[in-house]
Amino acid sequence: MVREYGRRLLILTGGLMVSAVGITMMLQANVGLEPWSVLQNGMSIFFGITYGTAAMIVGAAVIAVAVLCGESFGIGTLANIFVCPVFIDVLLYLGWIPQMESLWSGLIMLLAGMELLAVGTWMYMKSALGSGPRDALMVVLARKTGRSVGFCRAVVELIAIFVGWRLGGQVGIGTVITAVGVGTLFNLNFALLHFRAAELHQENLPETIRRIRGGENVEA
Repeated sequence: MVREYGRRLLILTGGLMVSAVGITMMLQANVGLEPWSVLQNGMSIFFGITYGTAAMIVGAAVIAVAVLCGESFGIGTLANIFVCPVFIDVLLYLGWIPQMESLWSGLIMLLAGMELLAVGTWMYMKSALGSGPRDALMVVLARKTGRSVGFCRAVVELIAIFVGWRLGGQVGIGTVITAVGVGTLFNLNFALLHFRAAELHQENLPETIRRIRGGENVEA
């Protein structure tokens, strides 16, 4: 059991690190940010905090709303909220990924970052230790409103872009590309990796505690 969860935590951590590199590349592409990053970038500018801190605040607020509406969360959800942003802040502080100064180099950087984010998300989801906070919120909103998850995601992301833009977040062609292309890129990567995300049960925290205590073997 310890070995099994150790393996899953290693996959989770690796996925978060790869995702952090991808997100940092998207930030440094300097051609416009994806919807949630617009909000978090705007918050970091307006309140004088790091991008990672803003991401933690947004992630915590999102999962709090989801939990209040009856959605569960897991170890992976908490790591997504509190660990991935630390990786991003460290990468930004170290300056290993330079900021692009031209449109074409920025677009190449953006697309490479999107691909790494897709791979990192695959690793994170493969660990099956809890859905991402934003995914949990979309499920709750879809259940509460009777609308599709896609519709709820579109509305929430438009709100995130508007609020983030008003706070000073970077909006540009990259915002349009990521808003339209991230989902398609994820689906393409999942298909190539023969990964069926919808069929994989994401373990919530009570399930993890119960299985560890009971010594039940769980395959990710």
